[in-house]
Amino acid sequence: MRIIDNLDEMTETARGWLSGGSVGFVPTRGRLHAGHLALIEAAQQECEISVVSIFLDTATLGPGEDLAAYPHHLVQDLQLLTNANVDVAFLPDVGDMYPPDFSTNLTLTGPLLQRLEGASRPDYLRLVAMGIIKLFQLVRPDIAYFGQKDAQQVAIIHRLVRDLNIDVSLRVLPTVRENDGLAMGSGNAALSPEERQAATVIHRALLAGKELVEKGGRSPASIEKDMADLVTSEAAIKLDYAALCRADTFAEVDTVTPGVLLVIAAYAGKTRLVDNILWASDGRWLL
Repeated sequence: MRIIDNLDEMTETARGWLSGGSVGFVPTRGRLHAGHLALIEAAQQECEISVVSIFLDTATLGPGEDLAAYPHHLVQDLQLLTNANVDVAFLPDVGDMYPPDFSTNLTLTGPLLQRLEGASRPDYLRLVAMGIIKLFQLVRPDIAYFGQKDAQQVAIIHRLVRDLNIDVSLRVLPTVRENDGLAMGSGNAALSPEERQAATVIHRALLAGKELVEKGGRSPASIEKDMADLVTSEAAIKLDYAALCRADTFAEVDTVTPGVLLVIAAYAGKTRLVDNILWASDGRWLL
């Protein structure tokens, strides 16, 4: 596995992709888990070259995230990538990505940035989107791989790729879950045993919403209330929102029809947990 931490070296390497085959790219913030490995496996199956970035913009750290723990995780992450036979690990430094005179900003408008995660963490979404766009420019992938768990981030990236005519295809894979349904995420390791057990209520609440839909429920407000009531029944979990929205725009819905996303965000201690399930336009449930 080749390790690149210099932006110019990554740019020069990417210029050579044209003769080397298709490039599959998995952007991460580190602390890799089985969900990331599933994305990497898909990239390797569908492309000739696999690239994984580990880039942590310190401005996106939440109150429950410990920056000091990341160097330790980097050693583990690189070993995982080596074991997975990744071709290139790209480790850009935040100071190189955003030098002191960096003066470009993204302006994102509409429900995608104004609702749900956008209302709770607008700067986080904007910074993540900026980082992904810069990574696309540096790596020049043919296909970039994301997980369904981060649905709003993925919807924003879809919009940016379309609006800015970026030559990359996006592949969104199903959420990888623990045996008890908890969506795998880098923050899960910070949960105490009690918080970890209580956090399973998020997936149970989403499944309860799904069951209401399958029984004919079409009122978003009623389904949102039932999901919220179930989450708040766990004393260790603090609900941020339980919502139904359009999967592509995150706009509110008047009635529940295929193409709707059921999404919940909550805190277990200081750890923010976001999860969703999708009633796809073809009638399938993506869990």
